[in-house]
Amino acid sequence: MMSSRPLIKDVSPAYFGVWLDRLFEGYEMAARKIGRSAYSVTGYVATEKAAKIQRTESALEQDFLILLEYDWRVLRYATQPFKIQWSDERGRLRRFTPDVAVAYNDLATRSDPSLRTTIFEVKPRAQLKARWAEEKPRLKAASAWAKDYGCRFKVMTEREIRTPYLENVRFLLRYQKMYGDRELYDARIPHICELLVRLGPTTPRALLEAVRGDAIHRAEYIPYLWHLVTQQIVGIDLGQPLNMKSPIWPTSQAQAIAGGSL
Repeated sequence: MMSSRPLIKDVSPAYFGVWLDRLFEGYEMAARKIGRSAYSVTGYVATEKAAKIQRTESALEQDFLILLEYDWRVLRYATQPFKIQWSDERGRLRRFTPDVAVAYNDLATRSDPSLRTTIFEVKPRAQLKARWAEEKPRLKAASAWAKDYGCRFKVMTEREIRTPYLENVRFLLRYQKMYGDRELYDARIPHICELLVRLGPTTPRALLEAVRGDAIHRAEYIPYLWHLVTQQIVGIDLGQPLNMKSPIWPTSQAQAIAGGSL
């Protein structure tokens, strides 16, 4: 058993919420900087969900951040956020830096009261298995720390991250924001919703075929359709491979938008 409870140096559980907000806002330094490595694929993600560019130390971690970017529930996140320290059964000081801290928005936490700030460790399954004797006490300490500090702690591997959902999200992220002619946007969004409500459950291909005009004109609607998917206005199962034959359906939001345009 550990002889002391895991903690963040100079940050009490009572102060942790305030301190974490400061970290997300860029007023506190991350625990560890990630530089170039000859042994792993390091990189960075520019995001509006963090005050600074977030650096990653593996391709798997980069993939995980893609999921966070798309997740509407995620308000802010930070990589390599802090060091957890504790004394082991021999009294030796041990330290562990988790990979990502994530805070969720108010709408998400109201919808799911069990959802709260979550600390993630991202590791390949093979690495966890090969280094289990070393990883087990660190993960155990992180789990105990999370309980004391009012957080959740989760381990994410390629089994949870690299799924058809990730590939769909990677594709859809380019449509999450639309730029260009605002009048065109304001005309096409309700038009798509109106068509979808009239058709009911359908497919992207069938919906586009219902747009009047030639093939070039109909193709111009494709980015707007995928944008509506990213906004949860057009329903779709992102757990299945995404294509023009994927089932889609109008959500209550689509019905409300269509109702205003009819």
